[in-house]
Amino acid sequence: METALMISVVNGKETLAALEGGADIIDIKNPAEGALGAPAPGTIQDVCSMLDRTKPFSVALGELPGKPGAAALAALGSGYFKPDFVKIAFLPNTSPEEMSTTLQEVRKSLSLVSDKEISLVSVAYADKLRFAQWNVDEFASIAKEAGAKGCLVDTWEKKNKSLLHYMSIKNIEHFIDSCHKRELFCGLAGSLKFSDIVILSGLEADIIGVRSAVCMGDRLNGTVSAQDVNHIKKALRKIS
Repeated sequence: METALMISVVNGKETLAALEGGADIIDIKNPAEGALGAPAPGTIQDVCSMLDRTKPFSVALGELPGKPGAAALAALGSGYFKPDFVKIAFLPNTSPEEMSTTLQEVRKSLSLVSDKEISLVSVAYADKLRFAQWNVDEFASIAKEAGAKGCLVDTWEKKNKSLLHYMSIKNIEHFIDSCHKRELFCGLAGSLKFSDIVILSGLEADIIGVRSAVCMGDRLNGTVSAQDVNHIKKALRKIS
């Protein structure tokens, strides 16, 4: 199975570049507001106008600790655009009970606004896992029981260190296996460099998410390059 390449974009112009380069999934977020920063509705509209529904796309909701109602309302807004995926992240001090409640409320909210199935994705931060009240097995179990369709691991900090600095290959494989045993798809992201992507593509993750590596290493001020996207896409095809 070929791992899908997800490219994070911030506007319509970047969307066109990502599509030209061969991105499989377009991920809409606002990096200026954090690792999973939520985009403004106008940004989502701009990206959607370039997509023409030719590729699946996701919308980031960010983190809303202690506010499942606010998370559900944010999901309702994202559902207006009928994305294929909606991602919400959880900080390490989030209890299993709160995580479950939040995911359930978000899922219910998404079902109210769209006649298409929108896959809910639960996100954890690898560099925060050591502080968490749960391990990756429990994280995947909570996601499954609450109605999520997939899990993704990212990094909170984006300065000079990638996912592989915080999780060993063995632990990443364990995370992937934890998801797949529960029939969840699994995504990997977190300031990934080209060399990281080559290593991770040899595993069995369903999705690899990228921004920095296709923006000249600058996720905030850089712009998605079609050539860089294509470089990564070719590497994934070769290894898969």
